[in-house]
Amino acid sequence: MDWWTRSRRIGRWCVSAVAAAVLAACGGGGGGSGGSGGGSSSGSTPKAYVLDSLVLPASAAKSAAALPAALRPTAATLVLPPWSEAKQALVAAPGTPLQIGVPRALAATQTADGLAQMLNWTQASDGGLVAAVSITSTGAYGLRLGLLVASLPDTARISLYRQDGSKTGYQTTGRAINAALARNRAVDGDTQAAGTWWSPDLGADEVTLEIELPAGVPASQLQIAIPTLAHAYVNLALPIEADLQAGAVTKTVGAAAACELDASCANQYATERNAVARMTYMGSDSRYYYCTGTLLNNTRLDYAPYFLSANHCVSTQASATSLRTDWFFRSASCNSTAPNPQTAARLQGAALLYATSVTDTSLMLLNETPPAGVTLAGWDARGTAAPGGAIYALHQPQGDYLKYSEGQIQRYDNCSLSGGGISCASGSAQSDFLSVVWNRGTTEGGSSGSALFIGGRVVGTLSGGSSSCTVAGGSDDYSRFDHAFGNKLKDWLAQ
Repeated sequence: MDWWTRSRRIGRWCVSAVAAAVLAACGGGGGGSGGSGGGSSSGSTPKAYVLDSLVLPASAAKSAAALPAALRPTAATLVLPPWSEAKQALVAAPGTPLQIGVPRALAATQTADGLAQMLNWTQASDGGLVAAVSITSTGAYGLRLGLLVASLPDTARISLYRQDGSKTGYQTTGRAINAALARNRAVDGDTQAAGTWWSPDLGADEVTLEIELPAGVPASQLQIAIPTLAHAYVNLALPIEADLQAGAVTKTVGAAAACELDASCANQYATERNAVARMTYMGSDSRYYYCTGTLLNNTRLDYAPYFLSANHCVSTQASATSLRTDWFFRSASCNSTAPNPQTAARLQGAALLYATSVTDTSLMLLNETPPAGVTLAGWDARGTAAPGGAIYALHQPQGDYLKYSEGQIQRYDNCSLSGGGISCASGSAQSDFLSVVWNRGTTEGGSSGSALFIGGRVVGTLSGGSSSCTVAGGSDDYSRFDHAFGNKLKDWLAQ
């Protein structure tokens, strides 16, 4: 049994004790052939406390499946007017993720009966049934449909595409959706959020949902509603755009602050910058968010895609299921406004392995292999990150192209997190957090969950802080990787 099968099996059967608690009961495991699921106990001795980076070769990567061309049925249409409410401020409170979209109610498809009345089933060439509905949230940069599933045949085929002729699309099966929702409920409990499957964002204000049922499966076996969609008011595809008529560069709502440093200029960090991905995901409040995460290596060196971020970003399996990761999301060259042509998205989410607010840590196993050339970052759990030490960070502030920051650790901190953000005070060498000040660059909303590095190895994860381009003396707090490693991460990364 391979790492993907083993870890998915572990994720499916882990159940959290309370909603915001550590998933400590979900044993490790995640690599190697010939073993059994379950991993080791948190009291076991790790194989190593320090590990170098590893680059994913093309032979270990898999290309994302393309949506096959097909004759499309005539879709029922549902159009929401432009969203008129004030946008969420694009300055996230320290210790909170950056919101990029809002939920909008869909009255016509609020119930399964309502959606059923809209679907016009026709017979497919293979004798099955096919129907589609096109939903528009006028003015959105992208949208995601929240499917509340009561009954979905495993043999159903679900396709998502755009009516504008774009080749952008996504396809999955009823079996895959049912398995994802089962994992959500096993970890999160039987909540509406756990029972909701969020469609991927295809980058437009319209998306068409097509449902195919094989011959012999009646439409009555389908019981799904779409009570909500997520309307993105930030352009995920183009954080910086050129105003050709004015001959100037105009920053959009997602652009980072002026003092941020372009990571494409930082060749000294060329290896580890390829470990960082921009994250977009759905919260349990049906809102759409940005954060940053980092791919980690493990002592088996088996390329298992362990992905580190913050608990205040992803703390539920439902959010992990909705995760999209954007790789190589940086400028094409130093200080360029052009996108890197290598940029690639992965849409199939992750299994949540561990999440705790104590160290504000979230460890996931991606369901889809990242593109070839990414780095699985090394890490250092020896506790060598200490006051006075030089550090640097790689992150996606405001969801913008990858940036870097350089500074030093000023002290240890005791921190606590709540719905309103993070609160910290000076601590001791036993404290779970590191307070960092920057000499160059800063962090912003969207940087949350990004890694702190020393010598190419991860030593911390961003929780929040007061640093900015305009406020002198601001600092940020990073949870200590060595403490999270000792508490549980070693069960996946060093066994």
